[in-house]
Amino acid sequence: MASPEYIAAHGLPETPADLANHNCLLLRYPRSPEYFWLLQAKDGPVKMMVNGRFDADDGDVLTDWALAGEGIANRPRYEVNEHIAAGRLVELLPQNTPVPAQFGMLTPHRRLQDPKLRLFADFAARETRSYFQD
Repeated sequence: MASPEYIAAHGLPETPADLANHNCLLLRYPRSPEYFWLLQAKDGPVKMMVNGRFDADDGDVLTDWALAGEGIANRPRYEVNEHIAAGRLVELLPQNTPVPAQFGMLTPHRRLQDPKLRLFADFAARETRSYFQD
């Protein structure tokens, strides 16, 4: 996603290959030697090598930079729905959306679980499901 101002200044990418001509805002993982985005395609996930002038290890920083018109961010839809709905960000490449984010919870083995933990896990799964669906 990118701001309307970024798109007006730099054009709209129409294919994943077009990302090579854009400033991609990069999420840096500690000790990561490369930057890539996983995008969905007809035949499954595609690993896109991307480049950009800015990187951060905080996804909220990438969203802020995208809102400021600094480049294209690859953020989970549930994190930016509000900005897309308000027109502050535009979803790009709708046919090649990011691979869905996964949400997990680590718990002790069932024999060691407090019943309250099971209740909480069920509650968390039920209440957050809508955030992770398009």
